[in-house]
Amino acid sequence: MTTTVTTTPGLIGRIRSRQAGHPSGLLGRIIGRVMVKDTAAANDRAVELLELGGPSTVLEVGYGQGRTAATLLDQGHRVLGVEVSDTMVNQARARNRRACRDDRAELRGGDGRTVPFDDATADAAVTVHTIYFMPDPAATIAEVARVLRPGGRFVLACRVGDDPMPAWMDPGVYRIPTIAEIEAMLDAAGFAPVAHHPGDESTHCTHWFLAERPKVSS
Repeated sequence: MTTTVTTTPGLIGRIRSRQAGHPSGLLGRIIGRVMVKDTAAANDRAVELLELGGPSTVLEVGYGQGRTAATLLDQGHRVLGVEVSDTMVNQARARNRRACRDDRAELRGGDGRTVPFDDATADAAVTVHTIYFMPDPAATIAEVARVLRPGGRFVLACRVGDDPMPAWMDPGVYRIPTIAEIEAMLDAAGFAPVAHHPGDESTHCTHWFLAERPKVSS
């Protein structure tokens, strides 16, 4: 990876980085609220890129406080989700309590390596600003491919190591992959590339990668 580190993060930056990667306790709930606001535009753009038609089943890896899940539910979709932080699981389930009760949402906890849903059960998948914290991102991306139905779209949004890294981000927590590494992981998982939308300062340097699980030949 070629993540550019300009300075060494201070104590506050290290704490913020750890909580961003795995929110826990009262501080985690506070950081979670901040992240919802900071990542709202990136999540909305990711959902737009899925180009969902009629009611669909959407997998979200790393659903945080459940804002994007709520957006998808409001649009008439069903949501499958996996999240590593118990603090975020509890908040997201509370936020989407009725949908969880009605089985329109399954918001589960997970280990960050596997996706706890059956093969070919989702029509689309999305993950935003989570790849940095995955213990084995290639394995998780392969799991996403397994859960997607043939023809299903996957949007992965994140910063990339080709761009400078903000000073507050702890590189020991934020393991930011390069564009080439992301594309290689998607290819290894069997995804066909569709588009790469580069980011800039106006999007907090977020890049969106759109890929598709190929349809089965008849």
